[in-house]
Amino acid sequence: MSRNIRLFPTYSHKENQTTNHCLLILKMMYEENPKFLSEALSTLLDETFSGTVGVQFMQQRKGNGCIPDGEIIQEPFSIFIETKLGKDFDKTQLIRHLETLEGKQGKKVLIALGNFEQDNPYHPDFSEIEEIAKQKRIFFIGVSFEQLLQAIQLPYLPKTLVDAITDLGEYFDENNLLPSWKYRLDVVNCKIGFEDVVSYNIYNCPTQGGSYNHRRSLYFGTYRNKCVEKIAKIEAVVDLESEDEHNIFWKNCDTSDRELKEIAVEKRKKVGNLSYPTRVFILGDLFDTDFKKDSSGGMQGSKKYFDISKLNVTDAKDLANKLRGKTWEDY
Repeated sequence: MSRNIRLFPTYSHKENQTTNHCLLILKMMYEENPKFLSEALSTLLDETFSGTVGVQFMQQRKGNGCIPDGEIIQEPFSIFIETKLGKDFDKTQLIRHLETLEGKQGKKVLIALGNFEQDNPYHPDFSEIEEIAKQKRIFFIGVSFEQLLQAIQLPYLPKTLVDAITDLGEYFDENNLLPSWKYRLDVVNCKIGFEDVVSYNIYNCPTQGGSYNHRRSLYFGTYRNKCVEKIAKIEAVVDLESEDEHNIFWKNCDTSDRELKEIAVEKRKKVGNLSYPTRVFILGDLFDTDFKKDSSGGMQGSKKYFDISKLNVTDAKDLANKLRGKTWEDY
């Protein structure tokens, strides 16, 4: 059953909630000025929607045997959005959307909004869907959450819209829908368990509680004695719910889910004192560094994130080298 988009949605499914948030921003842009929505859509759709959105006012346009002094028109258009938190789009579902759109008037667009790892949104079925869409005179495009966010960040929006878009960006980031995780270092207090990290390339913590709800990051830093001593790539994070139930929390490598679960179980056994549920960080090679906290006092909380995008690092070893001798205050 369809619903109007709402400021406070009651959707239980994250995909529906995320779609609501995206549509709410687009609705706010339209209500502020239809031109804003038109420009955002034109950015996403390669000028396909340039000038389409909004009421148009015309004078002295010749009609069928008459020339009205003035004319106010609204071009019809329909946009369908299929949202996935990953990129697991279903070909049959997308084709059904195209069939429904075919009966609509005006310009028609189907957007596959997803979390794509690569810069250009890709799915093995997209080429076929695009061909079917062309036959039906429908524009089809895959769009990442990052592309959507960039398209709506127009330079002259009022503060209310700027604030709302900032909130949407934070929601995307907190739910790992943006590629910012690729440029994030998760520094974790390893005063207890440091030897396990070094010996087995593993860090584990409870699966629940704000202190342990880590945001997706590409790199892991071991903190103790006011210093980050080791840097490693985070291959994956696996939740061991019970002896038989294991779930991938997120992964940054191409290794199969099955193999990663097996690695997490084996590594956790080596640490000993296995209890459930537990969250296991599978780490790559550890590299020495010397990234100091120069300010007074210890680390606040169990973790701290650093944006390393400006360092242009190639891997964990490169990051360790570039942080050596630096202080937290530098970042």
